[in-house]
Amino acid sequence: MVIDIIYNISLLLSISVIYATLPIRRLRNDRLFLFLMGFILAAVGILIMSRPLVMSPGVVFDGRSILLGVTAMFFGAIPTCIAACAMMTYRIIIGGGGMVTGILVILTASGIGVAWHHLRFNRFMESKYTNHIELYLVGLIVHIVMLACMVFMPGEIRTQVFMSLSLPILLVYPLGSYFLSMLLYNQMLRIKMVLRLEESEQWFKAMFEQAPMGIVVTDSKSGTPVSVNRKFLEILGMTKIGYHGQSWKEITHPDDLAEDEAMMHRLMADEIPAFTMDKRYIRPDGTSVWVNMAVTKLAAVTKGTPLHLCMITDITARKEMEQAILWANRHDVLTGLDNRQSFEEELAKADERKDYPLALLIGDLNGLKVVNDAFGREAGDNLLIKVARVIEDEGRDCIVCSRFGGDEFALLCDKTEELEAWEIANRISSKIEKIGVHHVTVTMSFGVAVKTHVSESLNELVKRAENGLNWSKLNESPSTRSRAINTIISTLHEKNRREELHSRRVSVLVVRIAEAAGLGTKKVAELRTAGLLHDIGKIAIDESILNKQGKLTPREWEAVRRHPETGWRILGSVGELGEMANYVLAHHERMDGKGYPRGLRGDDIPLEARIIAIADAYDAMTAARTYREPIGDRQAAIELKTCAGTQFDKDLTRLFVEQVLQFDWNSL
Repeated sequence: MVIDIIYNISLLLSISVIYATLPIRRLRNDRLFLFLMGFILAAVGILIMSRPLVMSPGVVFDGRSILLGVTAMFFGAIPTCIAACAMMTYRIIIGGGGMVTGILVILTASGIGVAWHHLRFNRFMESKYTNHIELYLVGLIVHIVMLACMVFMPGEIRTQVFMSLSLPILLVYPLGSYFLSMLLYNQMLRIKMVLRLEESEQWFKAMFEQAPMGIVVTDSKSGTPVSVNRKFLEILGMTKIGYHGQSWKEITHPDDLAEDEAMMHRLMADEIPAFTMDKRYIRPDGTSVWVNMAVTKLAAVTKGTPLHLCMITDITARKEMEQAILWANRHDVLTGLDNRQSFEEELAKADERKDYPLALLIGDLNGLKVVNDAFGREAGDNLLIKVARVIEDEGRDCIVCSRFGGDEFALLCDKTEELEAWEIANRISSKIEKIGVHHVTVTMSFGVAVKTHVSESLNELVKRAENGLNWSKLNESPSTRSRAINTIISTLHEKNRREELHSRRVSVLVVRIAEAAGLGTKKVAELRTAGLLHDIGKIAIDESILNKQGKLTPREWEAVRRHPETGWRILGSVGELGEMANYVLAHHERMDGKGYPRGLRGDDIPLEARIIAIADAYDAMTAARTYREPIGDRQAAIELKTCAGTQFDKDLTRLFVEQVLQFDWNSL
């Protein structure tokens, strides 16, 4: 009997061992596991029933109520149903007078356990505290019901069973249920904790590997990596094999290594808990990558080895943007030379260093405005870039070469006497004269000043250089601009012979009109020049438009209409041609205000411009054009008379027709 009891207890305890055994516990939430547990419980139950306490033939007692009640509480309906069915089948096979009671015990124990599982299991497992009383009471209820089932036993042994087993059933069996429940409960808690740890480890690995920043755990003594994530390797452009065994010092940019080592020394000495810095790593291809790095010391150590955690984010784009902004703040964007702010800072530094004699050269590019007006801003910008390269080349030994803005440049040279400074200026001027834009020669005027003593102020140095520049420009600029204009008109005539002939004919016609009008010799001479230059603005018009045979498009016509303004800007750059520039600007205005570019009306149009307009229109009608045949003088005179008073000055038109063309006005 004692052996049978020990046997039953051992089988009951085996349930907790089986549950804790791998790999079954890894399938704990799967239906496969539940079915498997059902068959295991059935086997254990049958084994328990095979060594019962025999009261009489067919009347046996064992631990099946404990087994089914407890396993139903913790495993639920599926395994319990499988086990119960198997155990009922076995009990039917055994037969005897206690069969009905045995089947009822199996059913009631299973039912009570499944009900508790459905109603209380999840909340019980999630509770912070273990309710021991609840577990004991469930076992007690199961066995009170079991005792009640004894009424279905044969009458001749019913009383004996009640007398013999009531006390064990109500005292021992509930305790057995309680202890088995605690074993399974503790096993489930332990497995739940292990699984949570495994899940946390998986989450940590996933976060480590998939983090949007580079992370590496490094041996603080050797500097070699212990663990590194994918993003870190991606930022460094390395593979895990390539990075293995490399110290962080080996891949740190030399310019950042000293600061990094100093911060690491303070970290390992516990002077600081962590640090951040911007640094560069050297990639295998030789390029560098900027990162923002955060480093902290890890409390945990592996076999006594100190470790530190390093996290990096790629800030190369931000650094490039910062460097671009810093560069733009100190440089001229077009030429790449230092700007005025940078120049003044370098001037102050050189003065502090007492780099005497300190030579300041300020230069001004003559003819830039003419080039801009004649050939467009793009041509002017290209000229400035070429000039900057000349200055940069000749000033390579100077402290700084700068573009102050517009057409003004400056050089600052230390340990340079005034004669040496003028030699630099002359070399630059000689090279610039050879550059040219469409055969237009440009020059550069210079002013030079040298500081030799601390007592001289920088403001005085700059003022002396600017005064020298102004004196040079006063002597050079007019002649330079005049040469530029002559070159421009020659260039226009070279690329379009028709325009040259047209300008010469207009010049002759305006002189004849001026003489017929009784204008003075000076005005006649001025008009002769104005006639030659009235279409100088066409230098900015594409040659394909000037020579086009068909009708102009609206966009092409707009380009043609701009030539009076272009001519005005070109001629206006030369002081003595200022008035003439106004005549050129207005030579396409109309008496009725419908002309261009300003829509002037009547006497608001300069007399000279009205004369040029008549001569220009007459020659346009009587000379051959790519888009139409010429008309005769009489037909042209009729056209002029028709437009007199609306497009042309009526009095000047009649004067031109009668005295220059020799036609009777009234007969036309």
